[in-house]
Amino acid sequence: MSTDRPGGQDDRRDWRTHEDEDDDLGRAFGPDTASVPVRTTPQRVRSWSLLLAGVVVVGIVIVVALSMIVGSVQDGVGGVFPRPQAALDRFVTQARSIEYVTAATGDDPTKTSFASYDVTARVSADATIGPDAKTLLFDQLSAAAGATTGNGVTVWAVVDLGTADVGVSPSRERTEQRLAVARTLASTAGVQQVSCVWAAHDAGRSDDPADQRVTVETAPTGVDVEAVRTQVTDAVHRVFPAATIEVSAAKG
Repeated sequence: MSTDRPGGQDDRRDWRTHEDEDDDLGRAFGPDTASVPVRTTPQRVRSWSLLLAGVVVVGIVIVVALSMIVGSVQDGVGGVFPRPQAALDRFVTQARSIEYVTAATGDDPTKTSFASYDVTARVSADATIGPDAKTLLFDQLSAAAGATTGNGVTVWAVVDLGTADVGVSPSRERTEQRLAVARTLASTAGVQQVSCVWAAHDAGRSDDPADQRVTVETAPTGVDVEAVRTQVTDAVHRVFPAATIEVSAAKG
């Protein structure tokens, strides 16, 4: 029988073309489907188990990393989550470890803006120590305030020296100035109690000289209050121009 097609084409040429195409597929994917391995059910289960375990491990690593980052931001300085109570607690702990401090406690934090707080500690100190020891004490307290200030929280402290209350801030210069003013006023004739701290503002406390507040009490009787006021005003404004000053006689 003739294999010729109409037009004189031979069918064998078409078969050779199909065979060449099959050879190309065979070379690429194997001669038949048996060349592709078929995984058994245990193999599939084992593969999925390994994949699931890998996903779980990666998830745990991500959670731990995020927790550490958030914790560091919250506890560190310069982060975005103010923690006023934590800062106050750290200062109180440091203050209690300083020589001549007899007690230290904290007041409730004061919110001064959307993400800012002032916190104040109350510190009692040995009032019998000498001038040099007092200066060292206040320098150490100021350093502690500076170390615990940050992350939207400013740490302040009021130190009770018996006849004087003196404000401590992260600024060593301002702290020493308050102590010096308190010493001068406490030695003024007729003065029996001095407070040298800062003025309270809704926007928070400030170390600016004009934002300082000095309160003086004289003996209840036998004192020329106006004369004392003149001396106090002169002494305070030499250090803190435009500071707020109050002078009054103690109630008998």
